[in-house]
Amino acid sequence: MTDKMKDRLSWRDFIPEPKVLGRIIGYVALLYVLQVYVIVPFMTYVVKSDFFASPGTFKTVNGDIGAAAQNQCHRFFREEMATDRVEFPLGDGKVWGMNGGRYLVKGSAVVSDDLELGHRINFTCYVKYRGGDVYGTDSWQLKGLDWLEAERTQ
Repeated sequence: MTDKMKDRLSWRDFIPEPKVLGRIIGYVALLYVLQVYVIVPFMTYVVKSDFFASPGTFKTVNGDIGAAAQNQCHRFFREEMATDRVEFPLGDGKVWGMNGGRYLVKGSAVVSDDLELGHRINFTCYVKYRGGDVYGTDSWQLKGLDWLEAERTQ
């Protein structure tokens, strides 16, 4: 054989050793199993979650379901403040309905401190109606509650 023939590559040079080939096959099999039994089920779970529930526009809600959503948000706000000295001004709130029994409530409250000074707090509440009695506490689930202390009142 000449030196020129020794320098040429053949197809056998591209086949890895049996031990390395076994590792490659094992890794590919592991990736397949992870994809089928972990990644795809997780992605399906995320897509079916409330976050991806059929998007639509927010619609102002009135009537019993709107009043019930607002009452439940008031209850959740009172629980979060851990005091009974909370008043909710009448007519100072809005309720928007989203798809899937979800409601967004915007309102304000006056929370009195130990010195009887009132603090006006604007809040936003995100609740989900799970079914059952509209006015029942077990029928509602708190999804989010946020507030901002706005001003002092007397």
